[in-house]
Amino acid sequence: MYSELVYPYPLSRELFRRLNQFLSMPSFNETEGFFGSLSSGELATNVWEDDDAFYVEMEVPGIKPEEIDLSIIGTELQIKIARSHEQDSKNVRYLRRERIAGNTVRTITLPMDSTPKELNATIEAGILCVRLRKPEEAKVQKITVSQK
Repeated sequence: MYSELVYPYPLSRELFRRLNQFLSMPSFNETEGFFGSLSSGELATNVWEDDDAFYVEMEVPGIKPEEIDLSIIGTELQIKIARSHEQDSKNVRYLRRERIAGNTVRTITLPMDSTPKELNATIEAGILCVRLRKPEEAKVQKITVSQK
């Protein structure tokens, strides 16, 4: 369908594609896609795997361990963060306020059919590191081929 449209400017096709991609992004708290929801840049997250486990790293600057709630629901890792509200003095007038308070939920769907065996989580230098050990049935089975 896009190839049928005539664009008056050379960059129109790329701009249209990017605008369409931006407008189709899900909201922050919505679960979506293979690895979970997308955010507006807040709490940037990396997800990867090796032969034994899945790993999740999430930027959580200024968040204390007691403000984080991790749960496994089937094959989904749910990360809830409750940011506490700062006490404001009555004499304070903010010129700019970007640090938000409240609750944030991220759900990351792992590509496997059964619940991970073990969950380990640590925070170091503002990065939440979660390791989810794969169950045996989710691990790659190597098959050797022999010559007849």
